Amino acid sequence: MSELVYTFRLATAADAEALQAIYAPYIETSITFECTCPSVEEFRKRIEERVCMYPFIVCEENGKPVGYAYASRLFAREAYAWAVELSVYFAQDFRGRGLGRVIYKKLLDLLTLQGVRSAHGKVTEPNEKSDKLHLAMGFRLVGVMDNVGFKLGQWRDVAHYEKLLGDFSCPPAPVVPITELDPEKVKAILEGVE
Repeated sequence: MSELVYTFRLATAADAEALQAIYAPYIETSITFECTCPSVEEFRKRIEERVCMYPFIVCEENGKPVGYAYASRLFAREAYAWAVELSVYFAQDFRGRGLGRVIYKKLLDLLTLQGVRSAHGKVTEPNEKSDKLHLAMGFRLVGVMDNVGFKLGQWRDVAHYEKLLGDFSCPPAPVVPITELDPEKVKAILEGVE
């Protein structure tokens, strides 16, 4: 029996089909508020929009994508440039293996290297596993939006978690796009052993 080997790398547009397949089952849950699964082409567009600025990490088992995590701008206005929202999804058979913590750590390390100052997670409730992940990663619950979404026949609350990443005693430098970071530093984070 071969040993399972998990590796982490940055996503490319070529990952769209594999990552869309990982995401598709979540449409039938309240974990995402999307009600219709995006096409592979739409998924490709989403990847392309994110990878020029923020980390979009793929987790592979023996070379096959089994999960991913990425950052997106929290809000569009200029003053929010240092705040991001995180998302993480794993294939159903790979949930509960501790990979969420590993990929989140890598994502947070890259965001810190970029100069991002705060990371945010929004969790549809109830979702005990995601709540535990955020708390274990040093996030704090900053609020709950009551009955903010309607899916699968009922109103859903969304918990908002926040983790501060940087120094707030001085004005920030611009966030460095992921594509402009030192490739060796990025590689060290992605290949680092947890």
